[in-house]
Formats: sequence, C-alpha cells, structure tokens
Amino acid sequence: MCIACRNRESQHSLIRIQFVENRAIAYTGSGRSCYVCRECGRNPKRIRQITKRFKLEEEDFLKLIKELDTDG
Repeated sequence: MCIACRNRESQHSLIRIQFVENRAIAYTGSGRSCYVCRECGRNPKRIRQITKRFKLEEEDFLKLIKELDTDG
C-alpha cells in the first residue's frame, strides 16, 4: 500500500523506501520500510505531504524517488 494515497498495488509496481536517522534511503533489506506508488512519486503535492510528514528535505527525497523509479 502506498503511504501517500493509500492505494493497494502489487509490490513490484511500488517504490520501497526506508527511513534512517531522519533520511529516506533505498530499502537495505532489513528493518522497517514503506512503499510509494509511482504516481505519487511524480506528484509534487504528494511529495510535499510525505516530506512534511516525515520531516525530510524535499530535494533529497525527490532525487531518491527519481533514482529508484528509473532503477526499479
């Protein structure tokens, strides 16, 4: 389920991220993580909501989402 829009999709179609020390990183394989759908990863309003909720830098989060969206 996407943390921004709460829509349920298959895991392979979602972007998996993890929060460590007030930063969002690509999922490392251990610990808690969450998913963002590709639509919300491209939507500026949703990105602002996520960064505000988790107190993240918008530029860094956007860069990570774009990188993970292209890399898969």
